[in-house]
Amino acid sequence: LISGSTSSVDIDASVPGAAAGSLLFDAIQIVDYLDGCSGNTPGADIDAVCALSSLPCSIGGACDDGDACTTGDVYDVACDCAGTFADADGDGTCDANDLCPGGPEPGTACNDGNAETFADVISVGCACTGTPKTRVSPRVFLEGPYNNTSGLMSDALRTLPAFPVADPYPGLGYTHTGAGSGSIAPTVLTTTGNDAIVDWVLLELRSTASPSTIVASRSVLLQRDGHVVDLDGASSVGFAVVAGNYHVAVRHRNHLGAMTALPVALSSTSTTVDLTTTATTTYGTLARKSIAGAFPAEVLWTGDVTFNAAVKYTGSGNDRDPILVTVGNTTPNNVVSNVYSGRDVNLNGQVKYTGSGNDRDPILVNVGSTTPN
Repeated sequence: LISGSTSSVDIDASVPGAAAGSLLFDAIQIVDYLDGCSGNTPGADIDAVCALSSLPCSIGGACDDGDACTTGDVYDVACDCAGTFADADGDGTCDANDLCPGGPEPGTACNDGNAETFADVISVGCACTGTPKTRVSPRVFLEGPYNNTSGLMSDALRTLPAFPVADPYPGLGYTHTGAGSGSIAPTVLTTTGNDAIVDWVLLELRSTASPSTIVASRSVLLQRDGHVVDLDGASSVGFAVVAGNYHVAVRHRNHLGAMTALPVALSSTSTTVDLTTTATTTYGTLARKSIAGAFPAEVLWTGDVTFNAAVKYTGSGNDRDPILVTVGNTTPNNVVSNVYSGRDVNLNGQVKYTGSGNDRDPILVNVGSTTPN
């Protein structure tokens, strides 16, 4: 009702939540009773104003917005049905879809605290679970330090102050596929005997469809008895890749690499890949050198001083000249000792150009002493 001598009516404001001028009306009714200030004369005063809105809803009335993630659905002033997002634990997932109340949902990345797994995610059981690493246990001999009377390699380098505790291969221009680099604790180099560390090697898993494609790589350690081990100096090597079939390749900074001719089935249970025997065939032709003696073996060819996957004695970019440069062009009989160098092809901690046990002759022998070019 309208009272007083003068009144203005904001019809919109009579609707909860509606601002002035925000609504449209189909009809307005003015009511005047015969008891106004001028007696029985109609129209002398207005007793009430009524409006019929064009809105097709009851503002503030209950509705269903079709979203299971909301509650308290009501019509707003625009007749849109909307509710309040329901997330009781505040984890960002609505209560209706919250499979793991109070925590991250399945598929969310996490860390299970296990270094032997990768791609850790929240499981459907709401636990953080990773995929076990694929493991492999290669065995390989390097020609340079191999002794065919003992069946072991020399471990002369590990006691050198210059022996790197960090991966040396990035410094040689090698780019890992995956997080393949790392470092070792100095105590790893104190192991003696057959399991003593000889040097760092590169281990690669390659595609079965395209063997030149590296799926994953690791810089790891080589023991005297040929076992390739992880950076703890003892364990099989783990790769953050799913179980499957891979070509396995082993490379060294001054020896030619070798790769399995056939793919090897790898899983979380370590698989042995023995490249020291002809029973394991290798990719290509003469990828390994056959050594006779009391302990015959297949070994990786030494002499790749420039780490370019080739052994060359003469011509541009050969592997002989860097040795001469190291000892001195004018002092070829000089010996550079206690060094960790790619020019040390027999891995004895010395670089020699002439004399017994020099590093030049193995290169000539491997390219062919009668065919030095």
